[in-house]
Formats: sequence, structure tokens, C-alpha cells
Amino acid sequence: MKSPFVYLLIFFLLISANLFSQKKIKKEEFLGNWVKIKSEMKDGSKLIPVYKDYTKHFEMIFQKKKFYTDYYPAQYYKNATFDYKLKNNKLITSKHFAYQIEKITKDSLVISEEMKGLENDKLKRHYLIKKEIIINKHQKLNKGSKDLIANVFFTPKFKDNIKLYLNNRLMKRHLNLKLKGKIILNTKNKKAETQITYRDSENILMQENILVNALNNSYTLWDIKGFENYENIIINFVIIMNRKGEKSYGIKVGLLTNSFEQLLGLYGLSYNQITDGNKFLSLGIKSIEKNEFKKAIDFFTKSFKSNHTLVESLYNRAYCYYKLKEYDKACLDWNILKELGQKKGEKLFMENCKIIE
Repeated sequence: MKSPFVYLLIFFLLISANLFSQKKIKKEEFLGNWVKIKSEMKDGSKLIPVYKDYTKHFEMIFQKKKFYTDYYPAQYYKNATFDYKLKNNKLITSKHFAYQIEKITKDSLVISEEMKGLENDKLKRHYLIKKEIIINKHQKLNKGSKDLIANVFFTPKFKDNIKLYLNNRLMKRHLNLKLKGKIILNTKNKKAETQITYRDSENILMQENILVNALNNSYTLWDIKGFENYENIIINFVIIMNRKGEKSYGIKVGLLTNSFEQLLGLYGLSYNQITDGNKFLSLGIKSIEKNEFKKAIDFFTKSFKSNHTLVESLYNRAYCYYKLKEYDKACLDWNILKELGQKKGEKLFMENCKIIE
């Protein structure tokens, strides 16, 4: 659930975007750190989350000739940087891709993707706020407090990759384990304390003790500059450790959350989900080309089951039902798309389906 502060930011940004009249933008206007507060598809459709409760947080950092996107608010992660050129209010990164600056004010920015060959329902629009605005707001909200519960907008940062840090401590002794907990950074005593609030094993295992000891010894690895006035800084976390055989093992770490779905969402869909979804989608399209609509329906059903973010599978399945004159089933799919916030699906439903009150 979004805080009232986030809703206020979204409202402010949308209003300022509507009032803004486009002008030639200078590079100095957008340099710095910008925090995403809302994203949508360029046609106004909602993004389909990888997991039900997953919310994708990120910052966009613009420098004079380069920019990068940071998806890890609580750690200094090595991010890929991209060169760009500013031309006609577009940040051009290649011959085929650019970001269009739709609106900009002193504190807010709206940018959208442009890519040759892709329509607006395949491209994203992002609403961003200057990071300084958010930090100042949180400083005021927490003024006088001794304890701070860190969040994606206001948090110290781990100075390294925390996943690699914990992986190295495990020394390949991984097993299947899920943990939830919190790291408490005590700035007065310069110590870290780790508390486990959930484990999916009946007993405390050696691997859990290794992780807890590593986190307890991590205080010097946190950059707490700007947070020294808080006596205790609480950072929630989740960990998923796994092992499949002798050589297949790893660990996933999510900071500033107590949701396993949020952690899994950060890592995205699995390889099999992506490849199977695309494979069945392609087979369905080939079946349509042969007028084998029933066969295509089966492929599109498998595609959407494999990868629920592939709304193209639902559009194509509805088309097949329509060609077979199974209009009720076509309407069911268009209604699903409407419920998922897809603008084209909503339009098709309203134009072709009777609404029974």
C-alpha cells in the first residue's frame, strides 16, 4: 500500500505535467538523481507485475554524457551506464532507442520510451521526482525520531554487493532455506544486530548462523552518511537460499522488504517461463496463419500460463475465439485484459460485448 506521501507526489506530478507547456530542454534541467514513483505503458495501460505484490523501484541518474538506472536503493550496485545525446527533447541512446522527455519541471520529470517498430502498448512511460525532494520530505517526517525504519526512498546503502558478500561467507555450503529478518544499525555503538523473524526450517541451521554472523559484522560496510542523527536504523530483509545438486546453488537477498514475492520480482521471471511463453506464443501465431484456430487457442493458453505478463497471448486467443464465433469466450478474454488495465482490451470489450448489470 502506498503512503499518503507517495500518492501526493503522484498527484503533484500529474498536475504539473498537464500544466507544463513543452519547450526546448537544456541538459542542465534534468541532470541529477530522479526517483520513479509511477510507471505505465505509453498507451496508458497498466504494467503487469512479475509477481502479484511486486513493485519495481528504481532511480535514474543523469550525468552530462551518460546515465544509468539503479534498481538497488540499499546498496552500491555496479550498474550498466549508457551514452546519450540530447536532441529535440530526446535522450538518444542508439539508432533505434530513445527516451522522449514529455514533461519537465524543477522537481518532476516524465519520460517515455521510443523504439522503432514498437507500438505504445509495448513501450513504457515513467513519472519521476527529484531525489532531493523525497529526502527532504522524509527528513522532516522523521525529525526528532531516534529510530528509523529504512524504506526504498530513504535508506543507508551497503557499500558492496550484499549477495556476493553473503555468498562468500557460505563457502558453497548452501541448502534450501528461506529467512526473514531485520538488520539494526546502532550508530551510537557502531554495531549491527541481526534478528530473524521467520525461517522455513524447524531448527536453526548452521547456514543461518553464518548469515547472521556475517550481517552482525557488517556495520562498517554501511554508508550511514546523512543518517547519523538516528540511533537505530532498521533495515528489513528476506533471503532465499537454494541448492539443486552438487554444482547448482545460490542465494537471493532482498533489502527493505519482508516479502518473498518482492525479492523474486527483482530477479524477474525464470528462464523457462520466458522461453516457454515465447515458444507457445510463436506456435500459436503460426497456427493462426494456417487458420488452425483451435490449435492456436491451446498454444496461447499454454503461453499465458507459462508467462502471465504476455498479454499478447490473451489478445490472440480472443481473436481465435472471435473467428470461431465463440463470442462469449472472446469477451471473457477481453474482460480479463480490461481487468488487467489494458486499454486495447477494454476498448475491444466495450465495443463487442454486452454488459449485464
